[in-house]
Amino acid sequence: MLPVVNGPTHAYVGASPACWALYGRASTLSWGRSQDLPLERLVVDAYGAQHPGKRQIRAVQSVAVHLLGLCTVLERGVEPRVAPTRDRRRVRRTLDLRWLDPPSPIGTLTVRGPLRAQGPEEHAASVEAWARDVWAAWEPHHETVRCWLDIASRGPDEPGG
Repeated sequence: MLPVVNGPTHAYVGASPACWALYGRASTLSWGRSQDLPLERLVVDAYGAQHPGKRQIRAVQSVAVHLLGLCTVLERGVEPRVAPTRDRRRVRRTLDLRWLDPPSPIGTLTVRGPLRAQGPEEHAASVEAWARDVWAAWEPHHETVRCWLDIASRGPDEPGG
C-alpha cells in the first residue's frame, strides 16, 4: 500500500522502510494524554502489534509486550509499568511466551490515521480507534494475553508469585 523506498527498518518488526518512516513521524507527535489514555504508549503498542515480524524469539517477546500493553490500557484502564515493583523490590516473573499466529488482517486502521489528525482531540480519537482496532484483531489470542498479564501482575506472596 505504500511506495517502495530505501531506508531503515527495524531488526524484527515487520515493516517496510516507508511504513517505518510513518511510525517514526507518528511516534514523535506530542499531543499528550486524553481521557487518561497514554497516547504515546498506544501508538507504540498498536504499531508493534500490527507489525509482528517473523517467528523468532525477539518478535515473540515484542508482540507479547505490545499486546500486554494494549490489554492493560484498553481493558484494565491502567498504564503498564516497565518494571513492576512491590514494596520497592523488583519482582521478576517468567512468562511462558510463545508465538501467536497473527490474524489477517491485523486491523483495518493504520498509523496513517493519527498522522492525518487535525488537532489534539482528533489525534487522540484516531490513536484510540487504531489501538482498539488492532487489539480487536488479535481477539483469538485475548485469553492467552490476559493469562500472561495475570501472571505478570501477581505479587510475590500470591500463588505462582
